[in-house]
Amino acid sequence: MKNQWRIIIGLILTLFIVIFAVLNNMAVPINFGFSTLSAPLIIVIIGSAFFGAIIISLVTTGTMWQQRREIKQLRHEIDDLNKNIDVRTEQKKEELEREYNNKLAELEATHTVYPTETDTLPEKTDYTQENQ
Repeated sequence: MKNQWRIIIGLILTLFIVIFAVLNNMAVPINFGFSTLSAPLIIVIIGSAFFGAIIISLVTTGTMWQQRREIKQLRHEIDDLNKNIDVRTEQKKEELEREYNNKLAELEATHTVYPTETDTLPEKTDYTQENQ
């Protein structure tokens, strides 16, 4: 849609230039500084518009190439940073897992209760036989 509007506006501007040039078709002198030339005004107007379009396209093409190169470089940087983030995330995850396992082992070691001979459980008695 955006490009369609550009084309439509370009065509309208071209139409205005052509109408303006056709309405002004008398011969005019053109001074180049070192020489003078006489040409119809229609040729001068259309020629000026043509050279202006060429200059604009050359300037924008150079800018577009520079921007594309910069975009490509920035995309590579983004990819490298994403890879770096993935590696760092994995390393941090492994570090946290090791730290967790170490603390868990430490807690288990300090809170483990070993039964002693005095701490034995009483034997089960069968109450069903005594009551009969």
